[in-house]
Amino acid sequence: MITAEEICERIAKKLGSKASTMTLNADTTFESVGLSSLQIADIVYGIEDDLEITFDESQAAGVKTVGDLVKLAEQAASDTSAA
Repeated sequence: MITAEEICERIAKKLGSKASTMTLNADTTFESVGLSSLQIADIVYGIEDDLEITFDESQAAGVKTVGDLVKLAEQAASDTSAA
């Protein structure tokens, strides 16, 4: 399973040196850190690949915070294990 900390690490990699000036946690919104939609998609698809899960596209489009993405990953993982 993925944690908020792991997602924050992925965001920090995308942000590079800008990340050192920000506080990243479960309440962090992707918009507040200035991630482009392409960068967000890259993070989301990376998580899908790493965890071998598939997100519901309509739900993934509604993700606004790190915590939202963690919940979505947990839901997708439980759906995958139930199948």
